[in-house]
Amino acid sequence: MSLTNENDTSSARSPNVLVVEDEFFMALEIKSALTKAGFEVLGPASSVDHALDLLRETKPDAAVLDVDLGGERVTPVALQLKALGVPYVLASAADRSVLAQNPVLAEVRNMDKPTDMRQLVEAVDAIMDAAAS
Repeated sequence: MSLTNENDTSSARSPNVLVVEDEFFMALEIKSALTKAGFEVLGPASSVDHALDLLRETKPDAAVLDVDLGGERVTPVALQLKALGVPYVLASAADRSVLAQNPVLAEVRNMDKPTDMRQLVEAVDAIMDAAAS
């Protein structure tokens, strides 16, 4: 019986999380934390165009988004994720008043920066659980 369970576990696909972050070291830190937690990471994407290209190729199970990407807002990516039904969280230093101006950003959890990686992983788990129910 345990052999069957082991085979079931080994054939299970790891959840795929899109990371959109333009700060190189922050992107690596997020990728490392998610990978250690058992997620596969799509990206990191450092621009809106790169993130949208990745979304054309693969539908992730969840996403972590920075709001400001080298002078551009992540809004088009958030809109595409919402259209695809993909849950996401923000990991951004963006002011709450800026987020409040855009419903696609205001309605999701912002982990702030500096980001606690343990809490970020827990937030990704929580949004995936909520989306599955």
